[in-house]
Amino acid sequence: MSETFDRIPAHLRQYVAVQDYSAYDEIDQAVWRFILLQTHDRLVETAHPAYAAGLGASGLSVARIPRIAEIDTHLARFGWGAVCVDGFIPPRAFQEFQALGILTIAGAIRTQEHLAYTPAPDIVHEAAGHAPILPDPEYRGFLERFGEVGQRAFSSPHDRAVHECIRELSVVKEDPLATPAQRSAAERALEELIAAAPAPSEAALLSRLHWWTVEYGLVGSPRDYKLYGAGLLSSLGESEACHDPRVRKLPLAASCIDVDYDITRPQPQLFVACEFAQLSEVLGEVAARFAQRRGGATAVETARASGEVATLALSSGVSTTGVVARASDAWVELSGPAALSFAGAPLAGCGSADLARGLAFPLGRLANGADPARLDASALIRLGVRCSPDELALEFASGVRIEGRLRDTIRAADGRVLAVVAGENVRATRGEEPIALPSRVIPLAGEVLSARAGAAHSSYWPASGFSEKRAPPPRVRPESERQLVALYRDALRLWERPGSPELVPGFMRIARELRAQYPGDWLLLWNLLESLRKIDAGIVLATMLRDDLLAVEASTPGDAATKAPIERGLRYLGFEPRRAR
Repeated sequence: MSETFDRIPAHLRQYVAVQDYSAYDEIDQAVWRFILLQTHDRLVETAHPAYAAGLGASGLSVARIPRIAEIDTHLARFGWGAVCVDGFIPPRAFQEFQALGILTIAGAIRTQEHLAYTPAPDIVHEAAGHAPILPDPEYRGFLERFGEVGQRAFSSPHDRAVHECIRELSVVKEDPLATPAQRSAAERALEELIAAAPAPSEAALLSRLHWWTVEYGLVGSPRDYKLYGAGLLSSLGESEACHDPRVRKLPLAASCIDVDYDITRPQPQLFVACEFAQLSEVLGEVAARFAQRRGGATAVETARASGEVATLALSSGVSTTGVVARASDAWVELSGPAALSFAGAPLAGCGSADLARGLAFPLGRLANGADPARLDASALIRLGVRCSPDELALEFASGVRIEGRLRDTIRAADGRVLAVVAGENVRATRGEEPIALPSRVIPLAGEVLSARAGAAHSSYWPASGFSEKRAPPPRVRPESERQLVALYRDALRLWERPGSPELVPGFMRIARELRAQYPGDWLLLWNLLESLRKIDAGIVLATMLRDDLLAVEASTPGDAATKAPIERGLRYLGFEPRRAR
């Protein structure tokens, strides 16, 4: 395994799959080549200059589907890496990988029916879209910072429901066995969920920024711009349609997070950054609104409303991890498992196994005005109401009172008391109201300085080994399609000797079999025609192939998913698309 694998925390290893390169057949390779030939031809002029150099620098070729291990090796020169994943992974995991400088690439590739666009993660989008701009240091740094902010941004139960709905829709749309009723039901479920959306969470706002920059971003000026967003760089349709004057080009600002997007339709506007450096500036403005950059009751309430595992940074220097179950101005309770860390390291005896039932702690100053986050053991003794050498009572300005037997204290290197370890009879109250203590460990918090999603230390999560799952999953084609794959294979074998006298007769035989058995399969027709155009041979056959392609185009006038790629493919070869006679 590469050095990239050594950098992956144990809890993320479960998402890494093994790329099974043998699972790509000749039709898959033709899909990659069709898209890359045309997008590259267009993008060397319209994309950011980093694209032209970055394609090869990141280990990509227009000729074949890349091996992700090769991309990993190439990106290592820039301090990044790449791993294969099996389709969708949780958004939080995606951001964690990005913060680590690791590009996650889905092993699957879109089908011929979804050449122009697919909502499912695939190797075209994630390799050809994201990788070519990574060699640019300014953009690469922005992605890392985005990952750091993203893994700390709170989502909502609604966000998680939308993610599952989108995942289900993408699976259904790419499944050749799915019925129209199943596809309609999945689309309707997503539409209904989006229509019922509450106020956007931090993660939802950040996903908008991701969409308008990383996925569909332009750089330059509204009148003179270049493409850099992965959704544009990897799409035959979007990389062309974005230049339509009806698509408004707006200067990028933090306010772009107020503009939602629809993944099922072309975007009516795009945002233009003046340069890559502005991306980090806008990210900073957006992140400044989040709980990870703010503290107090608002940050705690954001954590509670998310229902996610959260880390609260306390003024004592301690960080608590757990799900915020209850919170007030005086008290915070975390449901288990919980954990404590200090100075970036777990506190001994305060891990998720030790605090499996949760954690609770008071906020604010003591009744006499002292800051509990700044007390050493001697100060604690002076301030405590002691009934015997082993007992302690602390009263806070909020009215919270903790009293009972003191078993131990947890201290920092400078002697400050970070937490007290209570005995069996310790009680916590606020006025007459008792407060439950899930654990005998009680941090002396002081104030909450910030709140972020996720754990303070990766040891909080259960460890996992690298998955043995292979991607793409094996595709079992029916016998009729296996015969079609054989024709693609025959064409490639003939093309290995482009000067052979067998080439044109062989292509003629393949074209006749296609016409007789697979009249709707236009991609192989296009490959044959593209090959003949390269060597300027087989004029009669080339004319026949062109006419066959036009016939397929004409026979599906309402099917844009089929018609548009054929039109673009013919234009790429120098033919003006028109209806066959």
